[in-house]
Amino acid sequence: MKRSQPEEQQGAAPNKKSKQQSSVPTLTASTKAAQEAADARLARELAESEGLVLKERKERKRDSGSSKSRDMKLEKGNGKMVQQQDEQKPTPKLGSEDDSDDDLIIVDDPPPKPTPKKSLASFFAPKPQPSPKLKPDPEQKPSTKRRPSASPSKPSGGSFFATSIKKEAKSTPVPSTSKLVAVKPLDTSLYEFNPSTDVDTSLWPGGRMPYSFLTEAFVIVSATKSRLIISRVLTNLLRTAIELDPASLQAIIYLTTNRLGPAHEKDLELGIGSQVLGKAIRDVSGLTPAAVKALSNKLGDAGDIAFEAKKTVRLLVQPTPLVCHKVFSTLLSLTRLKGSGSQDRKTATVKQLLVAAKGEEVRFITRTIVANLRIGAVRLSLLTALARATCLSRKGGVGEGEEPEDEWWVTKAERARVLKELSAARKGKIKVKEEEERRVEQKMEKAEQLVRKVWARHPQYGHLVDALLADAFIDLETRVPLAVGTPLEPMLGSPTRALTEIYTRLGQRPFVAEAKLDGQRGQIHVSTTAPEGAEESGQGCWYDPLPGTEGKRLWVRVFSRHLLDMTDKYPDIAYTLSALVHRESTSAEPLTDFILDCEIVAIDPATGALKTFQELSYRSRKDVEMGDIKVRVGIYAFDLMYLNGESLLGLPFRRRRELLHERFAPLKPSDVRLARYDLVPSCTDNDPEKVKEFFEETLKMKAEGIMVKLLDEAEVEVASDEEEGSDSSGSPSTTSTSPSKPSMKRKGRRKVLPATYEPDKRADSWLKVKKDYLEDLGDSLDLIPIGAWHGNGRKASWWSPILLGCYDQDTGLIQAVCKCMSGFTDEKYKEINVRYALDGENTTKIRPSEIEAGNLKPSVWFVPQEVWEIRGADFTLSPVYPAAQSLLGERGVSLRFPRFVKVRDDKGIEQATSSEQLAGLYERQSEGGGGKARGGEE
Repeated sequence: MKRSQPEEQQGAAPNKKSKQQSSVPTLTASTKAAQEAADARLARELAESEGLVLKERKERKRDSGSSKSRDMKLEKGNGKMVQQQDEQKPTPKLGSEDDSDDDLIIVDDPPPKPTPKKSLASFFAPKPQPSPKLKPDPEQKPSTKRRPSASPSKPSGGSFFATSIKKEAKSTPVPSTSKLVAVKPLDTSLYEFNPSTDVDTSLWPGGRMPYSFLTEAFVIVSATKSRLIISRVLTNLLRTAIELDPASLQAIIYLTTNRLGPAHEKDLELGIGSQVLGKAIRDVSGLTPAAVKALSNKLGDAGDIAFEAKKTVRLLVQPTPLVCHKVFSTLLSLTRLKGSGSQDRKTATVKQLLVAAKGEEVRFITRTIVANLRIGAVRLSLLTALARATCLSRKGGVGEGEEPEDEWWVTKAERARVLKELSAARKGKIKVKEEEERRVEQKMEKAEQLVRKVWARHPQYGHLVDALLADAFIDLETRVPLAVGTPLEPMLGSPTRALTEIYTRLGQRPFVAEAKLDGQRGQIHVSTTAPEGAEESGQGCWYDPLPGTEGKRLWVRVFSRHLLDMTDKYPDIAYTLSALVHRESTSAEPLTDFILDCEIVAIDPATGALKTFQELSYRSRKDVEMGDIKVRVGIYAFDLMYLNGESLLGLPFRRRRELLHERFAPLKPSDVRLARYDLVPSCTDNDPEKVKEFFEETLKMKAEGIMVKLLDEAEVEVASDEEEGSDSSGSPSTTSTSPSKPSMKRKGRRKVLPATYEPDKRADSWLKVKKDYLEDLGDSLDLIPIGAWHGNGRKASWWSPILLGCYDQDTGLIQAVCKCMSGFTDEKYKEINVRYALDGENTTKIRPSEIEAGNLKPSVWFVPQEVWEIRGADFTLSPVYPAAQSLLGERGVSLRFPRFVKVRDDKGIEQATSSEQLAGLYERQSEGGGGKARGGEE
C-alpha cells in the first residue's frame, strides 16, 4: 500500500479524496489540525493495543550513505523492527535481472498484515486469533525452539504433515469448508501411513509435490542415525510420490541421491564454485562479503551459511513455491551452461532458487548445489525404500481395499491385519512376532532383492522407475535388462592373507588363478549398431577404422570400476576393438555386440612389457587424440558378460571363460599407436606348488598378485555363527577359516558359492591374493583423507600426519582409521598442500557431518573427495578410532604403521574400504595370529 504524503512533499499534485471526504468540500486549518491529531491519536492507541510504539525516523540509505525518507518505524514491544518503505515498488518476476536489495525487507519476524481500511491504522494488523470453537492446528503452531543449523533435528511441524499428533488430536473438528485433511509424519509406521488420507495436497501447486515436502523428509532423515527410521521415512516419501505425483518420482530420487543423473552419464556436474554461491547468498541476504565470511568461519557448511544468511529476509511478494520436478530441471539446466557469461547465468539461477526457497529449503537446496546433501541416505537405503514403496502402493485403477492379494502387493487389508497384530502385541497379548507381519515382511524383502538385483545389472534410476510405475515387479528383470551402453556394477573378490587360504576356502574344487595386473579396471561395451537411446543421449562414440587399417565401424563406450565414462581417454582401445570385430566378421557368428571385463595396463610398445599403474596415471583423461598419446596401453580381458544380444551373467565362469577364449583371441595390431589386446595370464593347474610358481611369475611381471576364481558352483561348509558373506551392497565377506587353527572351526551349515557373475557383490567364489601377504598385512586398504595436522621439524610447512577414514556402507559416514605420515615424497606433500590449501574450497575448520572421528581434532578437516591406497603392519583395536566400532564393540579398528602407496583415481568414496571389510580383515588376522591384536593407539 502506498502511504499518503503531506502536501508539501507531494508538490502541486492534488490529493485524491475518498467518498467520505467528498461530503466535506473544504476544511479550515483548525479543523484539519484537529482531524490529523485525532488520526494520530487513533493510530497510537491501535499501535499500543498491539504492543507497538510509533516512532518517526529517517533511514540512512545502505551502501551510498544518502538518506532516504521513511514515514514511520514500527518497533514491537520485544524490540524487533519492521520497516515500511515510502513507496511500494513493482515486484519483479522471480530471478529477473533487475532484482535488487530494495525488493527485500530485512526483519526478525514476518511483518503484520495490513487491514483493508483506508486509514493510518491500515499499517497495523491485529494479531490473528484462533477460532474459539476449534483447537489450534498443531501444524500451524510455530516451534518455540530453533533447531541448531549445523545439525538439523526433527521438525516440529510442516505444511503437509506433522511430526507429532496425539490421539485426541485425531478427533479435532475441522470446518466442512476446509480442504485440509488429518496428516501424519513421514516416520509413521509403514502399515499405518496412507498417502491418500495422510497427506494434504490442497496446497500442492498444480498437484505437484512441493520441494518443502521433500525437505521435511530430509530434516527427519538427517537428524537420525537409525537405519530403521531412515528407511521408513524414505519409503513413505517415495510411496507418496508414487500415489500422488508419479511424474516427479524420478526427480525426487535423484534429488535424494544428490545426483542429476546416473554416474555413468557425462557432463552432469553443476560447476558451482564458492564465488558463484557466495555472490548469490550476498545478493539474496544483503549481507556484506565480510559478514558471509564470518558465517562461513563459524558454520563451515554451505547450507547452514545460506540458511543463517536468509532466515531474517522477507519478501514483499511471496514467490511461487518450489516444486520438486522444477527444482530438478532447473539444476539440470545449470549443467548445460558453458562458455562466456555462463558464470553470471549460473549466479542468477542460484539466486532465483535461494529467493524462492523458504526455511529449511534454503539449507538443503544449497547443499544440493554444492553436492553435499548430508542426509545419510545411501544407495542401499534408497533402493530398499523404492521396493517397499512400490509394494505398499495401490495398483493402478484399483480402489483402496479392493486390491487382490498376490506375491508382491501389500494391500490395505494386509496392513490392517498387521496393525491389529502389533496392537495386540503391545498390549501383551502376543509375545512373539506373528505370522501376518512375518509374511508381509518376507514379501517386501523379496521385492527388495529383486530391485537391488535389477539395479546392479542396470544402474539407471530413470529406467527402473519407469518400469516400476508401469507394471511394478512383473517381469522386471526382462523389462530392465543388462544392456550394451549401460554399465553394470562390477563383481569383486574377497581378500585373503595367504595362498594356503585358497584351499581352506575352496577345498579341492576346480578353480583358475589369474594375474591381478596393476592397471585400471575397465568395462568395455561394443556394438555394430547404436544401442537404444544412445543417439538421443549423445553418449558413447562411433569409431571408423583408421586410414590404411582393416576394421569395422563400431559404437564404443568404456567405463571405469565405479562406472565413470572414460571413452574419450582411450581412443586407441576403440580402434583395436574395430580390428578385432573385423577379424571375426568372417566367422559363422560375427560379433555384433558384447561387454568385456578387463584390466587396462600401461605397456612398453616395443617389448610389450607391463608397467605400473603409476605410469598409466600420467595419461590424459579427457579428449585424448591419437597423436597426443604418450603412454601406450594393453587390454587384458578376463570375463565376458554379454555376447550378441544375450546376457551371460547366469552362466558359470567355466563357460564364460570358454566363450571369451574362443571368440576373443589375442590381437597385436600392426599399428604401434593402437592398444594391444590379450587375455589375462592364467593358471588352470590347482596343485599348490604350481599355483605358488604362477604367483611368483606374476610378481616378476609387475602384477599385484593373483585372483582365484571358482569355475563351477560349489557348496562349502561354514561355521554356524559366521556370516553368509556379501550381498549386493558390496560388503565383503567375513567368512574365513585359519589354516593354523583347524580344530577351532565348528561344524555348521552349508553355503553355496556361485560361479555366476554376481554384479555388485564381493563374492567368496573370487579370492584376491596380493603380494602384500608376504608382509604383515594381507591386503592394502583404500582409505579417504579426511583431515590433517600441521607438521613439525622438516615437515613444518606441510600437512603431516594426515587422518584417514573408511566408508560405512550402512550409514554413509566416513570413520577415522589412522594417522599416516609415511610414504610421502616431498613432491607429494607439495601436491597435498595445493589441493588442501588452508583457506581453499577443499578444507574447513568445522568437521563435516559425514565424518565420524571420535575425539580427534585435526588442525584442518578435508572435504572427502579422494581415495588413497595405504599399507601397514597389522590391525589393532583402538579406543581412539571409531572405524567398525559398531561391529566389534566398544573399540574401533586402527592400522599400525600406515604408509601411503598411491592415489586411487579409479575409485570413488563409496568404493573405499568399508567398515565391514575392515572388521573382517581384523577378525581374520586374529584367527591367524592365535589371539586378539594389541589394543591401543599406535
